[in-house]
Amino acid sequence: MSGRYHSAEGLADHLGHPVDEVLSALGRLEKLDLLHPVGEGIGRLVDPRLGLQSLLFRQMAGIESRLREFEEDRAAVLALVDRYADRFAEVHRSPGGDSGSECLSGREAVAGRLRDLAEAVGSEWLAFLPGGAPGEWLETAQALERQVRGRGVATRTVSTDSVRSDTRGLHGDGWSGGLGCPVRTVPSLPVPMVIADRACALLPADPADPWRGVVQLTAPGALEALVALFEGVWEQGVPLGTSTQPDEHGLSPREKELLRLLARGLNDDVIGRRLGVSLRTVRRIVADLCVRLRAASRFEAGYQAAKRGWI
Repeated sequence: MSGRYHSAEGLADHLGHPVDEVLSALGRLEKLDLLHPVGEGIGRLVDPRLGLQSLLFRQMAGIESRLREFEEDRAAVLALVDRYADRFAEVHRSPGGDSGSECLSGREAVAGRLRDLAEAVGSEWLAFLPGGAPGEWLETAQALERQVRGRGVATRTVSTDSVRSDTRGLHGDGWSGGLGCPVRTVPSLPVPMVIADRACALLPADPADPWRGVVQLTAPGALEALVALFEGVWEQGVPLGTSTQPDEHGLSPREKELLRLLARGLNDDVIGRRLGVSLRTVRRIVADLCVRLRAASRFEAGYQAAKRGWI
């Protein structure tokens, strides 16, 4: 090439293309090692087999470098997890210490601590109560909420949209208190949670079974973070007496949240717990979304949803 055309302008004139396009093409060839600069000319073409081989070797070196970085990051994360596990075991062995946390195990101990907290609260009771919480947790928490509200304590509760069609949550002794019982719903919640007077919080040790054990937190930093989480979710919630609306794609808030959780790689059990619905309901919604997206699998459904801008 350099023997016939000594400049990009000459090559552009020969090809009948703008000089800018020719310069851009030459730059791409050089990056691919298919064009070597020679003096002040436009360069010398390289055998494509040699140029592409060189490019392949460079890419392999880059992949090996990223793999080394990944292994270093993985080792750091595992070390952090081990350190956290050791610390949690220490707290569990010495409950109620200076760590600002205490672990309780067993249904009787959990129920007793919930009752103690309800009796001690003086001004504010905040709660996350997913509609699908197992083992009568929802009913127990609602009963305690009524108890503290009856003493004049301000209560606010966030549940999942699933309670809108759950008779346990809307009828009988549930949240039938109307305006006297501020409740909002969101598509999903991470775990059940109770915060009393912004000074003490209870969270389940196992989100799948809150009765199995709880962690009580009193450390100011942890409480500040949990209260901020509650306030953020509360702002996004829809009052229980207000109906939820589908988005511009016809997706309900729950369907949209399910797609997000699928995209994050969560399994059906975890998704059901977060949404407050049964495993059967999760699979029914997934099947319906696959039909609407014309997807043959969950993976393809997530891809199509992202491609269409649904999530």
